[in-house]
Amino acid sequence: MRRILFLGLLLIPFCTQAQEVVFPTPANWTSDGKVQNFNKENLYEHIDGAAEFYLSYGFESLSVAGFTNNGAELTIEVYDHADPLHAYGIYGMEKSPKAETKPVGLEGYGDATTFNFVAGKFYVKMSGMLLEKAAGFSLASLALEFSKTLCSKPEYPKVIGLFPKENLVPNTCQYIPTEFMGLGFLGSAVRAKYQADGTEVTLFILERADRAEVEQMVLKYITYAEAKIKKPAEGDLLIKDPNNGYVLLRWKGNYLIGASGFTDQKKVTPLLDQISKKL
Repeated sequence: MRRILFLGLLLIPFCTQAQEVVFPTPANWTSDGKVQNFNKENLYEHIDGAAEFYLSYGFESLSVAGFTNNGAELTIEVYDHADPLHAYGIYGMEKSPKAETKPVGLEGYGDATTFNFVAGKFYVKMSGMLLEKAAGFSLASLALEFSKTLCSKPEYPKVIGLFPKENLVPNTCQYIPTEFMGLGFLGSAVRAKYQADGTEVTLFILERADRAEVEQMVLKYITYAEAKIKKPAEGDLLIKDPNNGYVLLRWKGNYLIGASGFTDQKKVTPLLDQISKKL
């Protein structure tokens, strides 16, 4: 079982593969000494109704610690996921489209009473009550220091970095672990929204182990959409999806990238070109 330690903030950072979570003990705060640990089997006891959603994002374990200071209360939840992509995925799905992100861990957001961030394969949620009673306390500052103990040099998952930054709609990059676009045979994908001449379109990337796996997805999609494509080859394919409208696919090796929600194919092709050049 994962060991839980309580130490001050002057800690040597360790990478995301470390097997212990070191909770911070901010100055003038007292730990309640009651760390709660949850696994895949009993996660529902802590987040009943949302456990299955977290499990779909490679959830492995959760540690929860509480602290008090002059009537103020602080709770820190550390969710450990299978890898950084799954941790980023659950973080991105829960992040508000209006969130103003900050460079805490990989990135984070919050306000006076809550702060969430992702660092490596850890997704951390911090919340407090009556925090104004804790003189000089800053939730964001604590989050910044804590993030360094979880992952000293967090980086965006490779597939996230493939998306162009220009015209990207803020806070729309998301990892979908299963049934992308509601289609089981597509499996997992990363998607993001873009502004293309006044129209909001969705770009997506599916990365697989090899070319053969992508080919099978393409063939199943053609069958599903009843598209008149006899021998699909690498390159661009336009599919009229019965539920998602026109979808432009680009097959390149073990990647399938594409766009949906567009009205003019010529407007989204340059966006796919930018991704293709990075593959």
